[in-house]
Amino acid sequence: MQQPVTFLSLWKMVRSQKKEFWKVNLLSVGSTLLFLPIPILIPLLIDEVLLHHPGKLVAAVETLFHSREPAVVIAVTLGTVLSLRFAVFLMNNRKTLYATRIVQKTAYGLRHRLLHHLERLSLSEFETLQSGRIASKTVQDVESISGFVGRMTTVALSAALTLAGVAAVMFWISWPLAVVVFTLNPLFLALSRRFGKKVGELRRRQHEAYSLYHEMLNETLELFVQVRAGNREHTFFGLLRDRAGAIRRAATEYGYGSSVAQSSSNLLTQTVVDLFRALGIAAVAYTGLSIGMMLGFLFYLSTIVQPVQQLMSLAISYQSVKPSLERLNRLLSMKREPNYPHEEDPFAGRETTDVRLENIDFAYGSGEKVLHGVSIRAAAGEKIALVGPSGGGKTTIAQLMVGFYTPQKGEILYGGVPVEKIGLPVVRENVALMLQQSLFFNDTVRMNLTLGRTVDEKRLFEALRMAQIDGFVRSLENGLDTRIGKNGIRLSGGQRQRLAVARLILGDPKIVIFDEATSALDGETEYRLYDTLAPFLKNRTTVIVAHRETTIRQADRIYVVENGRVTAEGRYEALLAEGVLRTDGGKGTAT
Repeated sequence: MQQPVTFLSLWKMVRSQKKEFWKVNLLSVGSTLLFLPIPILIPLLIDEVLLHHPGKLVAAVETLFHSREPAVVIAVTLGTVLSLRFAVFLMNNRKTLYATRIVQKTAYGLRHRLLHHLERLSLSEFETLQSGRIASKTVQDVESISGFVGRMTTVALSAALTLAGVAAVMFWISWPLAVVVFTLNPLFLALSRRFGKKVGELRRRQHEAYSLYHEMLNETLELFVQVRAGNREHTFFGLLRDRAGAIRRAATEYGYGSSVAQSSSNLLTQTVVDLFRALGIAAVAYTGLSIGMMLGFLFYLSTIVQPVQQLMSLAISYQSVKPSLERLNRLLSMKREPNYPHEEDPFAGRETTDVRLENIDFAYGSGEKVLHGVSIRAAAGEKIALVGPSGGGKTTIAQLMVGFYTPQKGEILYGGVPVEKIGLPVVRENVALMLQQSLFFNDTVRMNLTLGRTVDEKRLFEALRMAQIDGFVRSLENGLDTRIGKNGIRLSGGQRQRLAVARLILGDPKIVIFDEATSALDGETEYRLYDTLAPFLKNRTTVIVAHRETTIRQADRIYVVENGRVTAEGRYEALLAEGVLRTDGGKGTAT
């Protein structure tokens, strides 16, 4: 089971990027130290120049420039302030660069981990997911989490250092005023935290509304032909409009709530500032605090607002990102398919090999058993057929053979070696399953044949010729580079299945499983296709799930599967003579 993503693990991911992490920290310290003198320098001019109370500032200028002239003191002070601000500007920009690298590396790490988990996700778990929801998790949630990491990296240390430094200077200027300021700050923090929790809940509702909308939109578009055929466009798109309305309401609540939270925080901040302006004037009137130092204190008070607001914004972001972490972790907690070690390779150096299923019991999830003690064998190079009524378990057997599911009992062996010692990737590299429903990318014929591999055109057209579809592909305007639409919607059912056969041939598997793979073809075309495939299938172990007499008669041995059990086994003629099979309109079926 995958370890969940937590704020602690995110912090470890940030710290693991040592070079960038320490550069960000050093630049934060440097920019803070350079910034701290800036708010006090100009106010000191009021006391030392305007009010004629020369002090350390005038003395420093006189030492360096041998002049006490007001213009010189003002010019030097202003130049120092501008130089410090420019240096802080440069350091903050550099800090942002390194922090951005940290954010993007962290986001990449999260996406890599999520995609690696999805790559080996159990098919039974995958079937409960919607592609739209997965896209939401891999895009929106990762962006939200990495954005928080960015704010945490750039803001947390810098704001904390600024807050500590400014606090020290404020206590040095007037500790009574500083005590009052930092007595009220915890109240400010508590109120901001409360705002943050409310905003986080509203943000969660908005994400949920978006997720439900995208889920239904994807399903409706994927099944659009069926929706239109059933004349149900108004119903389904009406439901989508309802969910779009839910997004509007949730987004309005979140937008208004976050705006109110932010404006409330600003109101509280400005109220505190106004209060301390008044207290500063009172301090000048009733204590020995100078006007310049009072203005400096107020400048620092205005300065302290920014790091406090940054920390509060970080707290609000913390609440907002929690739902993203929860959704991400729910996906990471889903069961993965078994990761069997690759200890033996029964396919290496062989043209084909045998396959055996021994005493297989299987149930989908916690449901009732669909297979009961199934035992099937096919010798190397032998062709076997699985026949029987629909729902009997034939497709389940085919999917178990390539490791889509794991039996609760029994073994599946290739060349006498159980799949637990072969490894599922090695099994699927050598055992090809061609499904009844051929699936295609919304891409070109070439891409759907090669699945991203580099294959020369001569070999491609040879595979297309064997699948009896080369003439059709040559007739297309762009040939192999013609786009075929989502799931090959621009092709007929027969063309899709023949294209799938060509893809199978290019894979050059050592064992082939046809699961009603030619059901969309008429009997004569199917016969010609298998006749053309005969050289390719020769000496390859072949498992055929079918009903047609013309298909199953070519099998060396037939297994009759009914209600999850093998009820008969033998050659076609023997089973037909026994009455287990009957001919019906050109089809051989189990009675």
